[in-house]
Amino acid sequence: MKRLKVFFITCAAVALVGLVMLVAGASTGGVEGFDAVAADHDWISGSPGARASVEQNDLEFENIEAIGYMDVVIVGERYYNDMADEYELGTITEPKAGTVIALFGSNLEEPDFKVEGKTLKINAPEIEQDKITLNFSSEDVYPTVIVFCPDKELKSIKLNSSISDVEMKGISFKYADIANNTGDVDAENITSQGIKIISDTGDVELSGDLRGTTDVSIETGDVEIDTALPLDKYTMNLKTDTGEIGIGEGEIEDDDFEGYEYTQDGGEDELIIRTNTGDIEIEQMAGGVSL
Repeated sequence: MKRLKVFFITCAAVALVGLVMLVAGASTGGVEGFDAVAADHDWISGSPGARASVEQNDLEFENIEAIGYMDVVIVGERYYNDMADEYELGTITEPKAGTVIALFGSNLEEPDFKVEGKTLKINAPEIEQDKITLNFSSEDVYPTVIVFCPDKELKSIKLNSSISDVEMKGISFKYADIANNTGDVDAENITSQGIKIISDTGDVELSGDLRGTTDVSIETGDVEIDTALPLDKYTMNLKTDTGEIGIGEGEIEDDDFEGYEYTQDGGEDELIIRTNTGDIEIEQMAGGVSL
């Protein structure tokens, strides 16, 4: 009788463990979800319904290529915790350059990322419209991929997406090529040897040490540039069909404008800005470089 009682107790315990495992598997869809990843990395915490993919090893890359329906955030080491706060990732106590985090709703596929040679390649699967839940939560509509970069110059950044926002902060690169149909480009405190942006609809804001040729062409949207270089050092070609052009603070007289176009001879560094519908504003940053 005693052995029989022990047998039933053992069976009940096994059944209870199995039930717990079944429930856990159902709640995560049978895969490692956001909460499971967060348990391993205490600096990650996120909104309900989102999951994260984390690469904690130092990924060695010199180039970044991203394609697909996703928002892309590229951040330098100095801004790890600022970005972690913005995206509610918690505090990164031991940041590692090369960490990639993908935030996406439970109804979306995880973006794929890998390093080939010296290039970090990110690809977001095409979104099926009938699977999108429009509940005003961005991670449930398009994935957000955050790339933490080392404080060294990247060779190239190439982003190509139909619908996306691009955010860059505190990074250096030789050349960036950004093309999207709809989305904003916000680059803060960057060091660039050349950048090209093409977009149908969206605003563009660039600030930092902009060298080489900065070429922005958009159909609808405003362009705002705060550069560390003195404005008279640039060769400029600015044009808007419907909008206003502002250069510095009173440095350029209105008589120098011909319609909605402004040109200026300067040095080797160029600002080529075109927007069909939108304003163009060019200023020198406070505390900028004096040449």
